[in-house]
Amino acid sequence: MKNKIAVLLTCFNRKELTIACLDKLFSQSKSDDFNITVFLVDDGSSDGTSEAVKSKYPQTIIIAGSGDLYWNGGMQLAWETALKKHQTDFFLWLNDDVELKNNALNILLSTYQAVKNDTDDPVIVGNLADVNSGKLTYGGYSVDKGLMHFRSTKLPISNNPTACDTINGNVVLIPKATVEDIGTLSKKFTHAMGDFEYGLRCTKAGIPIFSTASYVGTCSNNSIKNTWADPDTPLSERLQKLYRPTGLPPAEYFNYIKENTNSFTATIMIIKLYMKVMFPTLWSKISKFFKGS
Repeated sequence: MKNKIAVLLTCFNRKELTIACLDKLFSQSKSDDFNITVFLVDDGSSDGTSEAVKSKYPQTIIIAGSGDLYWNGGMQLAWETALKKHQTDFFLWLNDDVELKNNALNILLSTYQAVKNDTDDPVIVGNLADVNSGKLTYGGYSVDKGLMHFRSTKLPISNNPTACDTINGNVVLIPKATVEDIGTLSKKFTHAMGDFEYGLRCTKAGIPIFSTASYVGTCSNNSIKNTWADPDTPLSERLQKLYRPTGLPPAEYFNYIKENTNSFTATIMIIKLYMKVMFPTLWSKISKFFKGS
């Protein structure tokens, strides 16, 4: 019997990327193992994304967003819609800037089968490479918690599936049983951190996470240019960008750290965050003493 996969995406004014992503998704290698239903939240795009998707892939279920959902909110809405309208075996998070390999879904499902046992129903995160360098960009992470630090370290790709503590949300296969156990994305986050928090929630609940032993596609790292982390951007602009939903809102960041450590560690991490924003040159020199910033 075929596995049913509900594919969850959210988009905003990236019509070409969104269509390219769907092209790769719908051209996956033919398999008797799965069929897919796509739930796409268009969060107020003005570039004709919805119209283009409807024209090329009319089977896609398009959900109109409110215009202020961002990644976490958009994915939450896609997930809630899929749960109401579709019986499925798996949910697949997919960012619209990902170009999947032709056999990406087969890799994810075969990895799931390889690491599954009688008691565990694992989450599988797909490793992604830079389109030019071929180097790892997104995948699974280990997490190191200490009194003065909260450190997430990207795990290198291996010859075998790798156990992880948490995940990037670009390509993630989540069994239905996981959602029945711990629910969907937290509504405490607007854009960033929702994927990392969900991975850590899986780990707390004893749900194993594994990354794939091969790349499932390409996705380049987001540039820090003109962001809160760009030292060449004026301080006033860095602070403004930090507080935007697409930045790293300190209140959300504090709660993310606190929920996974304690108030003291969260306070230390907020201090480090402001040091990095306000004194980037100095911070780059002293950060070796404050690993995990």
